[in-house]
Amino acid sequence: MKNVILSLLMLACCNACSSQVKFREFTNNFKPLELPLDNILNLTNRDTLDGKFTNDIIIRSQDKRPQYVDKDGTLKTIRQYYGLYPEEPFKYTSDEKKNGKWIEINHTFYNKIIPIGRINLNDNYESLIIKVVAIETTFYDLWNFSKDGKALSVICLFWGMRDAGPQDEKVTFTIIDSNITKEGNIVWYENADGLETFRTYKLNDEGHFQIIKEEQKGEAEF
Repeated sequence: MKNVILSLLMLACCNACSSQVKFREFTNNFKPLELPLDNILNLTNRDTLDGKFTNDIIIRSQDKRPQYVDKDGTLKTIRQYYGLYPEEPFKYTSDEKKNGKWIEINHTFYNKIIPIGRINLNDNYESLIIKVVAIETTFYDLWNFSKDGKALSVICLFWGMRDAGPQDEKVTFTIIDSNITKEGNIVWYENADGLETFRTYKLNDEGHFQIIKEEQKGEAEF
């Protein structure tokens, strides 16, 4: 019985070490960024990440979903603006006119997952910004991890739509926008079909993004 328990402990230790090695490999893709960050959409990088590897590290290998603290001080699980990043190219068709005839053309759109950089919000944590250029949307996420790779919290910093979709990366409609102050406050704005939400987030000592200020105006049209 003792041998079985010892084997299980050693297996758990090996798995934990392997996860930490993979997390360090993942974070090495992110270069330090200085605060403040005033225009998130201007942040870019030529490097890209593998979609499956990214999902394996920050989503599939995690014991639970990331969390945040609402304006009332309640710890909640994040459900909005959260999900797996694209892993496979997106295949689509378009109708084009050639020699006076309309024909169907096959296309392949390659999603981009870009390691924008790391910011220092607290010396005890790793805070990483990831950009995704998907078939019709462009968005930026700010993740906060423990030093051993546990995904504790995440905020969507920017979410925009592109009228041209896969044809052009120019964002034409913004749903979420943010800036990060020199002090590390995330000043966040969302326009959800007419309902405007203004928030300020701060990373708390437990590694969760906490809403320290919130105001809403208008109402959703749909």
